[in-house]
Amino acid sequence: MIGHDPDAYFESCLAGWGGGMDGFDKAALDAYRVSWRDADCIHTMCNDYRAAIDVDFDLDSADLGRKVDCPALVLYGADGVMGRAYDVPGTWADRLTHMQAKGLPGGHFFPDTHPDETVQALSDFLTAQS
Repeated sequence: MIGHDPDAYFESCLAGWGGGMDGFDKAALDAYRVSWRDADCIHTMCNDYRAAIDVDFDLDSADLGRKVDCPALVLYGADGVMGRAYDVPGTWADRLTHMQAKGLPGGHFFPDTHPDETVQALSDFLTAQS
């Protein structure tokens, strides 16, 4: 049963949100497995999601009319759930004064599956800021 098998559960998350398991480095997956098999780590991850409801929601609501006024780069996986279902740049456009946005190959976990493209996008952004 998936509810009692952390590997099955988290791998289904990686595959579902990430657009598949292709591209994940074996050593990185092994490190993920060590973490998500640890009860304290699972507890902490659950608390992080709980905070989104109890803490983050109120803090975000208090900031709704404010803008971040510095260069900002919004990267997202163009092939994943967020990139397909949402206008990610549009979501951030009214919150960031100086925004650049770039959809990268992959899904939610694009830094894992496409690290070279991620590093290049970050490097290009940082170079343009200097």
